[in-house]
Amino acid sequence: MEQKYEEAINEYDKILKIDPEHIDALNHKGEIRLLQGKYVKALQNFEKVINLDSSNTKAQNGLGYALYNLDRYDAALDQFHTVLEVDNRNNDALIGSGRVLLKLEQYDGAILFFDLVLEKKPDELTALILKAYALANTNQHNSALSIYDKVLEIDPDNVDALIGKGNYYLDLQEFKTSKILYEGALETNAENIDALLGLAEINLLEGKPKKSGQIYDKILSLDSDNVKGLIGKGLSVIELDQSAEALKYFDEALEIDPDNLSALDGKNILLQSKVDTSLDYILIITVVGSITSIVSLILVITKIKENAELQTKIAISDEQIEDLVLKMMKYSEKSKTKD
Repeated sequence: MEQKYEEAINEYDKILKIDPEHIDALNHKGEIRLLQGKYVKALQNFEKVINLDSSNTKAQNGLGYALYNLDRYDAALDQFHTVLEVDNRNNDALIGSGRVLLKLEQYDGAILFFDLVLEKKPDELTALILKAYALANTNQHNSALSIYDKVLEIDPDNVDALIGKGNYYLDLQEFKTSKILYEGALETNAENIDALLGLAEINLLEGKPKKSGQIYDKILSLDSDNVKGLIGKGLSVIELDQSAEALKYFDEALEIDPDNLSALDGKNILLQSKVDTSLDYILIITVVGSITSIVSLILVITKIKENAELQTKIAISDEQIEDLVLKMMKYSEKSKTKD
């Protein structure tokens, strides 16, 4: 597919070499860049068109979608609003505005935009899918399911509807049904990350961390910065008793999304588990109070000191540690004298 995109770009470049202000070629080139995920280049193409023709609706909407994909949501919303001021029923601008509000988690507002599209075109699949997503996020799951079913009546292989239904049944822990739906989506698009994430989660919940980890590996090979994939991989290796490896994945997720609660919780639980284990060990060997326990204590303390992350979690100063060792040695000497 990428090769076809580049071939099309080359054809439009030939046109633009002859006529650098060819509006259709610039718009088509921008649309291809959107499909490729090259959003900055898409933005540049649409801006060229708008500079030539400020009223070009296709370029205005294209610019809105480029801004949306660059996470510039306020600017995108303003751009779509510019289109709607002239044409308040413009489908692309209505759907674009709804998409922005979905990202901002303003689901009720998003539904209003999708409904405006569906009033005119009741079978508009994109608006139906996005409305179902918004409904699911406002706990209107049955209404969302009805829409997914309607979409699948129109298009039985619709990937988004299959995944939407898969998510619905996953929430109900009906793993068999959910798995069938995700696999159906993957038959149409073998590299669909949302379907792969669903399958990976099912395997993890069913106690199959190795299989789950393999699916997360595939997700990360497609998108190395996928936060859900990194967190899922971390969870799967925890189940395989690979805590250090899990910590690495949680850290990578937090580099991309520093406020991600799932990654923060996973990391904190792992660190606290290490701390609790070490402190329990210290408590046990302190109570025993033999020569062997002193050696053990020193070994444990050394391990803690070597681990900077662990040390920050333990409220014991160097002086307290030395005092503890000294007391234990004195106790040991007294025990020997009594013997």
